[in-house]
Amino acid sequence: MIVFETAVAFIASIMLAVNCDVGRRELVFCGLGGMTAKGMYDIIMYNNRGEVFAVLISAAAVTALARILANVRRMPVTTYLIAGIVPLVPGARMYNMVFNLIASDYIMAMLTGFDTVKIASAIAIGIIMVFALPNEMFFKRKQKNTAKI
Repeated sequence: MIVFETAVAFIASIMLAVNCDVGRRELVFCGLGGMTAKGMYDIIMYNNRGEVFAVLISAAAVTALARILANVRRMPVTTYLIAGIVPLVPGARMYNMVFNLIASDYIMAMLTGFDTVKIASAIAIGIIMVFALPNEMFFKRKQKNTAKI
């Protein structure tokens, strides 16, 4: 089941990248980001860890992958990051929160909304944690020999 879900996340991330007009050469790498996010999330959830922890670690892994790909492929980090976090975004929970508000079930709307904010915060914190690391940790560029004889 995990293999099927990661394959669906791969395709969904590619479709979002196509919608965002990413170049053809980068589509597979955008899909790898989504596949990494969903795979890490599923593995951590399978080991009975918390959902927020799973999202936090998955977001950090996708951000690290996006930074590495951005340096190697000479593209902006957001090209890979936005497509990579799509499987983690709590869109259905946000829908359920609004549905509960409309149905006047305010307690359930509050609980669903709180869970949504926790997951969205975990995504943001995971991204910030990796972006706080220096760029040299992800890729060392060759320095040109500028010594004059």
